[in-house]
Amino acid sequence: MNEKEGRRGMRDYRNSALRVLGMALTLAWAFCAAPPISANGTFWEGVSAGAQILIRLSAVGLIPCIVCILAPRLFDRKMLMWSILGAAVLWLAGWLGNMGVSASAPAPLLVILTFVNGTGTSFFLVFWGLALCRGDAERIERDFVLILVLVGLIVMVALGSPKAILDGVLAAIPVAVAASALMDGVVLPNDSLIRKGDGEVRGECEEAARVTLTPLVLSVAFSITIVSFVWCMFSLRHQELMVSKALLFGLGFMISGLAIWLFVKYSPSVGFVAAARWVLPVMACGLLFNGSEIPELLVAACLMLSVAHAAFEMILRMQVISFARKNQGDELLYVGWGFAAIMAGAFLGPSIYMVVTMTVAIDSLHLTLVVLAVLVGASSLLLLDVETRLGRSHSLNSYEKTSLSANDEIAATAGTAEAAQDITERYGLTNRECEILGMLLQGRSRPYIRDTLYVSISTVDTHVRHIYAKLGVHNKQELIDLAQQLGET
Repeated sequence: MNEKEGRRGMRDYRNSALRVLGMALTLAWAFCAAPPISANGTFWEGVSAGAQILIRLSAVGLIPCIVCILAPRLFDRKMLMWSILGAAVLWLAGWLGNMGVSASAPAPLLVILTFVNGTGTSFFLVFWGLALCRGDAERIERDFVLILVLVGLIVMVALGSPKAILDGVLAAIPVAVAASALMDGVVLPNDSLIRKGDGEVRGECEEAARVTLTPLVLSVAFSITIVSFVWCMFSLRHQELMVSKALLFGLGFMISGLAIWLFVKYSPSVGFVAAARWVLPVMACGLLFNGSEIPELLVAACLMLSVAHAAFEMILRMQVISFARKNQGDELLYVGWGFAAIMAGAFLGPSIYMVVTMTVAIDSLHLTLVVLAVLVGASSLLLLDVETRLGRSHSLNSYEKTSLSANDEIAATAGTAEAAQDITERYGLTNRECEILGMLLQGRSRPYIRDTLYVSISTVDTHVRHIYAKLGVHNKQELIDLAQQLGET
């Protein structure tokens, strides 16, 4: 590795660390400022229903996020520094204003302050989503695991601290997030934040975006609505547990980071449906203990629901960014509307719960099971539908985007397939190893191979180790060099 490549590698690691830190701080702030572990963190007492809706729409960031989508110039390289500074000022001013007024303040003032605050947080959520799109698929999956662990640590420490310390942390986070964004987004002027394709390829991808965006947004919003609704059913009923809910909520984030790491490593698919297959059963088990009088079971239920809550939300964010990367059109369209859908679900879940509790005996175990069964069934069907549509619409799997024309790409693929077949015959590789060798010679990543062959990352790693051992090489570059040498002879 020469000096230039070493500096580039260090820069990439630095920027990756900044993005992990920035996204983790932004998400942790949202959970600490309005923790979904008590009624006070979900609903405002003494506020009319109409103002309550507007405040919640602003607090979860739905309306401000849509404003960000409709103003793409905010993320233009020439405007980005000023946008970051402006968003940080709005974020901090809105939060300090909310701290300075009482709950009995006029509803319009509460709405304005919450909207100002939500605008700042929403901008940075979209900013970090676009920044994460710059990494490859493997790095994105790793970064989200680290984000979950960091969020869990921050939530546990902050919510377990005295109010004065918590307020100081919440005031310092916007400054830290803005500093991270400036270091990541402005120091590198040649690295465009919003990538756009060109010509015919861009037109085709924009057409695919119009086809896939609506089902993507609906499925994400519906899924988060389920998670937040079920969490409210438990959290608002059990205000106090034998163990602090803040501790359990933060610990749930950390456990979900481990769960996602195992999910990514051993699952042949990391899509919506694959996630729902294990997240929803965990949620169902937690909800079954909702009516229990045994303190230990309630603690276990809280932990299971917090793990499901954190894991599903992060998997959905990860998938939104993945779909944005697969679309060579405007990434802001996918990231913005995808994140807005998550925020919509965070609003709809508690709102539906509030309406249901006013009209139905929510404490009934039978009603709980019926609601869960209906929502899980409908969610599974919707998730299956959107994944099928996305599979049909994206003929180009863009984990590794290429600037080659279609004919050049076909020729390159045919050449690597022929080279892989020659190496297979010479070194006695298996058919599966030959397939993976061909993809490695094309420069494909492990997530790409996993999704193409429908095998887990662990299985891919095992095959790669066998290939390296048989060929006597130690990394991908040595493999490519060997293939070139054999091709020349």
